[in-house]
Amino acid sequence: MEVKKRRTNERIQIAKIVGNNIRKEREKRYLTTEELAEIIDVKVSLLNLIERGRRGATTVTLQRLVKTFDVSMDSFFEENNIANHLYEACEGEPRIYYKKITALISQLTEEQLEPLTHVITGALAMRKVIIDMESRK
Repeated sequence: MEVKKRRTNERIQIAKIVGNNIRKEREKRYLTTEELAEIIDVKVSLLNLIERGRRGATTVTLQRLVKTFDVSMDSFFEENNIANHLYEACEGEPRIYYKKITALISQLTEEQLEPLTHVITGALAMRKVIIDMESRK
């Protein structure tokens, strides 16, 4: 019984991670749920459930999303997707720089990306700490 409960919890966590990454990819492209649902040929209500992690996406749906967003399948399963963190860190006008930054990053090798990943992750963590400290004032 314990194993079954653990597997269920793992599935729920995966669905939330995948749904969150799908939502962020959709928002990066300024698509509404209605527009994306039409593009990938699913009902809006289903897409809403997937994005909230209440329903798992089928393989077919994930394949359509990969094609639509031009991303790798595994990017939906990354809990700490650097591209999504970068996008969230940019607010308002600075989002213009997002495309420039990601274009530059996409040209890097895996070897070059590793230290950059640590720097960005650290900077985002520091930003969160600063925001938390400011909100307590």
